[in-house]
Amino acid sequence: MEMKGVTASIANHSGFLDAYAFLRRKLTKSQVAILAYHRVYPNKDNWSLEPTSPRTFEQQMEYFCRRYEILSLDKLVQYIHHGKSLPEKAVVITIDDGYKDSYLCAYPILKKNRIPATIFLVTGHIGTANLFWWDRVSYVIHHISVEQLSLDELGSHSLWSEPDKSRANLIVTERLKKLPEERKNLLIDKLFQLSGVEIPVDLGRELILSWDEVKEMSNGDISFGAHSVTHPILTNMPLEQAKYEIIQSKKDIEEKLGQRVTAFSYPNGDFNAELVSFIKETGFTCAVSISPNKLISPKDRLYGLSRIAAIENSNKFKGMSCGLWGDLKSILR
Repeated sequence: MEMKGVTASIANHSGFLDAYAFLRRKLTKSQVAILAYHRVYPNKDNWSLEPTSPRTFEQQMEYFCRRYEILSLDKLVQYIHHGKSLPEKAVVITIDDGYKDSYLCAYPILKKNRIPATIFLVTGHIGTANLFWWDRVSYVIHHISVEQLSLDELGSHSLWSEPDKSRANLIVTERLKKLPEERKNLLIDKLFQLSGVEIPVDLGRELILSWDEVKEMSNGDISFGAHSVTHPILTNMPLEQAKYEIIQSKKDIEEKLGQRVTAFSYPNGDFNAELVSFIKETGFTCAVSISPNKLISPKDRLYGLSRIAAIENSNKFKGMSCGLWGDLKSILR
């Protein structure tokens, strides 16, 4: 049986998960996971990011409330910075980008359960009508009228059916991520010109947070971190431009909220030594990335903290959060 199937099957038995988590804690002395969500939304349109449904999100939050200690990101950073032993079993909740459903769907659940969380904002889009670049690309691909798309290094793709469009969108987006930032933006503009697709004027405002909504959440247990201005892959651009993306996103939030911003989330999880050095100098106390299998240890570097990306499959997600998934992947390599 495929490893994913084995893991999901095992994870269906919560008694096994609890026993495994208990044994693992005794061996490793700590079991802390930073969880990364993006969208929490009930209806999946055919072009935007795959969401976690509010029902699943609530079930996951209730599960973690019952079985884990829930820490704020700032509290976890304090443990590591001061060399303190980490809690035996804890999670940290984070949400990336700044979609409006963070306010409409995730925030009420977090508030009801008194769960602290950190939302990382792409500040150049907050309070505007501008979609994130990957949503713009996806919207065009799913609404274009041609049955075949061919564009330079993005390749040639069939757009005959919805599955074809979804497949093409995934490939095109991943290829764009690997390109230098200037070339990426040029190809996105070219895609728009070729497609003739018009994006509704107010679609961005419907999908992305306003600053008033950010301010309201900041009065609760929600903290805000910087996630760049435009969400470029920082390692794909000149260092000076990357520095602007980092420092300006920090300033944007601090000016709007009147609060110090201490956490940064690397767009796409990509970073290097130069970026880490700059982020340290700029006054951040931590920066987070993405790793599907990595739990946090007291020896982890504060400017490269790994997070586990949330998924709709709660059984598998529970296995990932307790370390089972990562351990199985290591064994079966």
